[in-house]
Amino acid sequence: MDNPFANIRGPEDARAALADWKERADKRAAEAIAASEAVQAVTAVGADDNGIVNVKLDSSGAIVAVAFSPEVRRIQPIHLERQFMQAYNNAGQALLEAAKAAAQERLSPESPTAKALVDSIKMRFPEREAEA
Repeated sequence: MDNPFANIRGPEDARAALADWKERADKRAAEAIAASEAVQAVTAVGADDNGIVNVKLDSSGAIVAVAFSPEVRRIQPIHLERQFMQAYNNAGQALLEAAKAAAQERLSPESPTAKALVDSIKMRFPEREAEA
């Protein structure tokens, strides 16, 4: 990156360079705030493979809704626990993907801010290994 202060010959050049730098910094800050707000607004729904349980998460990973299909009456509690955890984990993966998309709509994927926003969710819901 070129040094914007390298060609300063006097006070007016310095003021102009500083104003330009401040404008770029303000723009980056506004973009980061917009990305953060977008990620905070994300929600996601996940279901188990059999469609018995649906779980909705907010951006923090907190459960905001759970729905059971009528088929739940036929399932033993030990199996229902497994269905619930699968739905919760699927919702977490959907939340991670939605957060990535929200951040990347506003920031470059290589942006440290975008990575930090996504990593805050990735800590709770690590990416799954690609299934072969």
